[in-house]
Amino acid sequence: MVAVHRTILVVDVVGFGDGRRTNTHQLAVRRGLYAAVESACGAAGIPWAECHREDRGDGIMVIVPSTVPKSHFVEALPGELLTGLRAHNQAHPDEEQIRLRMALHAGEIHIDEHGVVGRAVNLAFRLLDWHVFRRMQSQSDALLAVIASVWFYEEVIWHSPAANWSAYQQVRVTNKDVDTAAWIFLPDATVRPGPPAADPPSPVPRQLPVDMRHFAGRAREIDRLDELAESSAGVIMAIDGSAGIGKTTLVTHWAHRVKDRFPDGQLYVNLRGFDLREPMTTDQALHGFLLALGVAAQGVPADLDAKAALYRSLLVHQRMLIVLDNARSAEHVRPLLPGAARCMVLVTSRNRLDSLVVREGAHRIALDGMSFDESLALLAGRMGGSRLDAEPAAIRDLVDLCAGLPLALSIAVARVTGPISALVRQIRQERYRLDALDLGVDIDLNLRAVFSWSYEVLSPHAARLFRMLGLHPGPSIDLHACCAITGVDRKETRSLLNELVRTHLLTEGQDGRFRFHDLLRAYANELAEDDRERHHTAVRMLEYYVDISLTADRLIQPFQQARFPSAGHVVSRPELTSYADAMAWFVAEHPTLLAMVRLAADEGIVGQCWKLAWTCTVFLRRSGFCEDRIAVHRIAWNAAREHGDVAGQITSGRHLATALARLGRLDQALAQLTQAMGVIETAADDLDLAHYHLSFARIHEAKGDPATALTHAQQAWEGVQAMNEPLRRADALNVMGRQLSLLGNHAEALPVCERALALYSLHGNREGQAEVLMTIGDTQRQLGRVHEAVAHYRQAIDLDRDLGDQYWEAIGLEHLADARMDIGEAVAAEPELRRAVEILEQLRHPDTDRVRSKWFSVRTRSAGG
Repeated sequence: MVAVHRTILVVDVVGFGDGRRTNTHQLAVRRGLYAAVESACGAAGIPWAECHREDRGDGIMVIVPSTVPKSHFVEALPGELLTGLRAHNQAHPDEEQIRLRMALHAGEIHIDEHGVVGRAVNLAFRLLDWHVFRRMQSQSDALLAVIASVWFYEEVIWHSPAANWSAYQQVRVTNKDVDTAAWIFLPDATVRPGPPAADPPSPVPRQLPVDMRHFAGRAREIDRLDELAESSAGVIMAIDGSAGIGKTTLVTHWAHRVKDRFPDGQLYVNLRGFDLREPMTTDQALHGFLLALGVAAQGVPADLDAKAALYRSLLVHQRMLIVLDNARSAEHVRPLLPGAARCMVLVTSRNRLDSLVVREGAHRIALDGMSFDESLALLAGRMGGSRLDAEPAAIRDLVDLCAGLPLALSIAVARVTGPISALVRQIRQERYRLDALDLGVDIDLNLRAVFSWSYEVLSPHAARLFRMLGLHPGPSIDLHACCAITGVDRKETRSLLNELVRTHLLTEGQDGRFRFHDLLRAYANELAEDDRERHHTAVRMLEYYVDISLTADRLIQPFQQARFPSAGHVVSRPELTSYADAMAWFVAEHPTLLAMVRLAADEGIVGQCWKLAWTCTVFLRRSGFCEDRIAVHRIAWNAAREHGDVAGQITSGRHLATALARLGRLDQALAQLTQAMGVIETAADDLDLAHYHLSFARIHEAKGDPATALTHAQQAWEGVQAMNEPLRRADALNVMGRQLSLLGNHAEALPVCERALALYSLHGNREGQAEVLMTIGDTQRQLGRVHEAVAHYRQAIDLDRDLGDQYWEAIGLEHLADARMDIGEAVAAEPELRRAVEILEQLRHPDTDRVRSKWFSVRTRSAGG
């Protein structure tokens, strides 16, 4: 038989069996009762004929169709009943007077041929028969006394201003198998009863877990909790953060600090939202709370909504602290939130509980990793300050390896059996870093297991993205690169990223980039066990970065011809339309690009390795990242040699030599270029050969041998003059002109350089223009045309500033200062040399000492003048 939800109305005549009433009197009372109830129901809009009714001798049970609004029972029915009762009593003697008790409830019932059954019916009669309810009416002069269940009060009465809800008094009902709350209303009483006799005092729950003995850090979060506890009533705090970040420890510690502010007790439950065991259901948590609040086991309602209503009713006048730990979601905790304004609730979760913030006005604290100082304080509390002082470098390394996670730091402390440096070496050498942070005892002290409880609740696609992000070697990643990993569009990829952010397996910075700490990265990398999937992911990532780097490089140096075409099948790409866009992209991706070059070499994806290194060259040169420039081309050169990639050796070999020369490592540069030249000679590419001769020329020039440099420049010119490569011809002319000038052939050098400048200008190569303008300035200075030299230096400096090439800006300033000194302008030369020194110091360039010495000399002369 199917259960149906109905409103249950039960009425009962007070003192029906009074010895003064004869049978005749009782019949009159019954007729008056039915007349009054039927009339009142009709007047209140409750269709008497459609109701199921059962006579109870001295009362009536009425089961009302679900289509009848429940508000009628509290807005109109009490008043109509009083009218009927007064009319009856005025027309009848004392023995036939009627005073009435009325109970209101609603719930699931069954109706068969014998009548109505159900726990909801039982509860209505228990309320009606409760001795305290009877006593309260007997101590008053009320003709009508109403008792409503928790459900009826919270779902109907409280929402109806016309029901006079504030006149209802909350009571605790303990009657036979019932232990619940209820609400009593005496609508016509002029003599008010005293408060109901107190039930045995309910136990005061003290459920907080043990406080952490050596708690450290989190001062800002504790201050925030203190502030909210002092300034607000009915506060809900939602504390979220990644696994092992210390949410439970923080909340437990703070709760112990303030527990005396909550004299009615503290409730605590671990909801196991992320746990080895199944999550605790909200129903189970409510059941436990009700028992802790003194409700007898047989008095706990079966229905979740009824449990929640009883829970809220019991807390309505209480000042309690409620800790809901390790929640899966807002829905997991919502029924556990008290309606009482005097209670404070702390909720912890690995998920962001934004719904609680929006709907319940919760305050959010997002818990990040501990700072270095906080980590030191935690370690000092566990190990002692003297131990930390003995090995400061190892302690710093240990904090870094534990990524600011309190759990990881605590496990590390437990593993220390000798020097801290020995543990640091073990963690670094462990193939799987998480093995070194596993105590092998309790499962909740195993970082891998703790992380898994967050990972295992992910959707399959989000889980795959998390695994693959473990292969990404950069410190952060943007949405477009994530699309390259997923292979789907931005909208779908963004949804997956949001899922990872909500569960704190990723964090999203204000720059829109996504990150996770190294321990989570190690865990994600472990999960990516499928070698084929790993390789395909690496290929997709590299294709993306090569493609976008190539686009950005073309914007920085639009005249440069790439040695390879774009892949052309990138799913999503950043909007790069200008020089500034391209430089900004390179700045943001700089550490990632360096790491991707290393990844390509490690994975044996050689073509993408040297291509990515090549696309970064101009940015690295102009930004002054000289060591990085050497590093990427050395990685690419070694990978190309190992795998026999000729194009990679030709490209990376020359660029590595040029990068070494830029830092003054001329012998290494010459040796590298000579080694790579052997590959060129077997490849027989005239353009590559010309590039190499120009590189030889620049290195020999730097070594102070312009004659040999001129020979190589002339060989380059012979190779390109017949080609349809105007910019390569300009390069050859530029280098030839500079060597002629250095050899003292200034009159011959000047037209060669001016011819190169014309080609560079015609084709928009501003970098070439800046370089040859410097040479022209040097040549004119040697010819005694110092003012013309100054003008050319200024043009070169302006171009280098626009290009962001700080090294050549500094060298241009040095040459400009030299020219000013030629014409006695030491005062003007001094700030230009000072700026040149500042730039070179910033770049950590070996030319710094030479230019600084010149600056000191000029500053002395300027001061003396």
